[in-house]
Amino acid sequence: MCRLHKSLYGLKQAPRAWYTHLSDFLLSIGFLASKVDTSLFILSDGTNIFYLLVYVNDILLTGSNSVMIHRLIQLLSSDLKLRDLGTVHYFLGIEVQSTGMGLMLRQHKYILDILTRAGMTSSKLVDTLVSPLKVTILLDTSFSDPTRFRQIMSALQYLTFTHLDICFAVNRVCQFMHAPTDSHWIVVKRILRYLKGTTSYGFHITRDSSFALYGFTGADWLVILMIASLRVATLSSLVRRRFHGNPASNAQLLAPLLKLSIKP
Repeated sequence: MCRLHKSLYGLKQAPRAWYTHLSDFLLSIGFLASKVDTSLFILSDGTNIFYLLVYVNDILLTGSNSVMIHRLIQLLSSDLKLRDLGTVHYFLGIEVQSTGMGLMLRQHKYILDILTRAGMTSSKLVDTLVSPLKVTILLDTSFSDPTRFRQIMSALQYLTFTHLDICFAVNRVCQFMHAPTDSHWIVVKRILRYLKGTTSYGFHITRDSSFALYGFTGADWLVILMIASLRVATLSSLVRRRFHGNPASNAQLLAPLLKLSIKP
């Protein structure tokens, strides 16, 4: 029997021990752990607010006060072997571009990787997605490689973070991952052909303090509007509680978004 006094990098227990150490330190300096996302920590001192996102040994840090951000980095450096990588440009397959109004998030390279995995780099482009309402359980031949189908669909699910236009179609096709058919694969290929022509599309996060939510759809939008009305009301309530009813004080959160890397 051996008792470890220090968790070694690479062991199955190491990530848990590492997260425990980091979270305990962040809590000790005033951060609060998010109840929605265990990798998100929030620090608020009344006039300023800061967000710290952790993924393994990478950290994203942003806030409303650039001086305090550097102080937080110094505090982290006192306990961790930290390297400041400056303004974030690429994180978890998402390309981050600073604009005069905020941040533009794209997944250009990620889309190209999906097309390569699907063998569709030379496929023709289409301007529209196939209507997801036509995706039903058909008496069709089962797809020959269901594992490949599920892998592509899993990748497309992560892509919806910046490509909101494919959310509904991807969600509909995902309902048939347990038993995909050739017809379902044709729908997936259509989505991929559409994405090939929209690799430059992205998600623009602005500094606007407005809480208005806008949505655009071209398939059965009356039903979607009825469903979305409930979701918008719920989301609006959650957002207002998150920002303590004072969105104006958080209008400049997107200015200093920094990426940090921690050495094991």
